[in-house]
Amino acid sequence: MDGDRVTSQTGRIAPLSGTTVVVTRPRGDADDLANALRAAGARVVPFPVVDIADPEDGGAALEAAAGNLARYHWVAFTSANAVRRLLALVPDVRALSGVRLASVGPATSAALAAHHLAPDLVAHRSSAAGLGEAFPVSAGPDATVLFPASAGARPTLPAALRAKGWAVDVVVAYRTVPAPAPCASAVQELGTASALTFASPSAVDAYVSLRTEAGLPLPIPPVVACIGPVTADAARAAGLGVVVAARASAADLVAALTDALAGDGPAGGRGAARR
Repeated sequence: MDGDRVTSQTGRIAPLSGTTVVVTRPRGDADDLANALRAAGARVVPFPVVDIADPEDGGAALEAAAGNLARYHWVAFTSANAVRRLLALVPDVRALSGVRLASVGPATSAALAAHHLAPDLVAHRSSAAGLGEAFPVSAGPDATVLFPASAGARPTLPAALRAKGWAVDVVVAYRTVPAPAPCASAVQELGTASALTFASPSAVDAYVSLRTEAGLPLPIPPVVACIGPVTADAARAAGLGVVVAARASAADLVAALTDALAGDGPAGGRGAARR
């Protein structure tokens, strides 16, 4: 069909057919988004801008928390990486039988489901602030929440929980570290891509900090699409052009990209920013 991709379900031309979309998620985290983009007809260019590394303490604090889960009323997760890192240290998920689980959104809930666990609370607004808003008020002075987080995580959630009377143990579960400088062919692909996607503020920071082998900033495709408003705010603060702020799911990002790449903006694809 002249190179156009079609969906297997409807036989129609896929909405992102003919586009190239850059996915900046770390290796192992990007499958759901990449698969959704390919199903919509996009050519996907994997370009991880950060790698996931152990905490500075080698994971000692996380291991100690994992061995003492019974003392916590809740465990609050704001990323799939935090789920995977903590549960890798829990040989029997029955250790969580008396602990309630909170999830920031679909990807984090899916990581819990992979361990046959269902969250007791999911934020209606998929952000740390949204999870803090959804959290109940503390049941007592000794009520404690474990928050396994990335190094340097924003204090939004712990502050919200403490304001509701919870004691919060923030434990570093992992670090994000910048990926190496890209090769010339990778930079060339970035320069011809239709859209660039981000799923976290740290990915935005890493992308704008990376340089080519010649020391130049990386190219910015016509559309910059972000999962969630916090990531979108980080992209705007970095001075990026069009930002499409989708909710925290691959399907929502695909829908937002479909709208942004539909050609309703000025020549060159730089339309008004969307939320």
